[in-house]
Amino acid sequence: MKKNGFVLIETVIVVVVLTSSLLLLYSTFNKILQTEKTRVYYDDVNYIYRTWYIKNVLDSLNFSVPKNDLDNRENASKSIYFVTLGEDYQGLFDGYENKKAYFKNMLNDFDVTQIILLNKNKINNLKKCTINCAQDPNCEEYANCNEVYTNLSENMINYLKALNTDLDAPYLLVAEYKICDNSNICRNYYGWVGV
Repeated sequence: MKKNGFVLIETVIVVVVLTSSLLLLYSTFNKILQTEKTRVYYDDVNYIYRTWYIKNVLDSLNFSVPKNDLDNRENASKSIYFVTLGEDYQGLFDGYENKKAYFKNMLNDFDVTQIILLNKNKINNLKKCTINCAQDPNCEEYANCNEVYTNLSENMINYLKALNTDLDAPYLLVAEYKICDNSNICRNYYGWVGV
């Protein structure tokens, strides 16, 4: 008897192999696509420029005050990794009261929800705390992790986990922006610069 073409079992095997290959390809492509969508929100050029502009305004003020506060707090407590900056930060506007209103208006115009100053050397501790102990109450450092992240939004924590800090500056200035469209759908964008 002469056989021509595939029999049923060979056809089923070919279909299964092709289907599994396509599913693997689709899942890989979907993962890459989601990563790129997230990166668009994280380090968009527009928001990096806004953060750079905020840094320049802060440089014209008493910006050494929050840097010194950060260093002093880190020496006093192992769990202090950042300071939150705003128009009510003590000592930042000493001698620059006229710039306080300008700074507040700038933050409103840029839709800034939060600005933090980080020591670059401590960013890995923040990542370790998040990855190892974030949801584990039995972890030794769990109390410290909760203390570290009390003033940060979940989106900011996720951004800090993804942050790559290969630069020479000793501090990072990180800003969170909340942009809402006409249909009141809001998205958070992030930018950072070295200080």
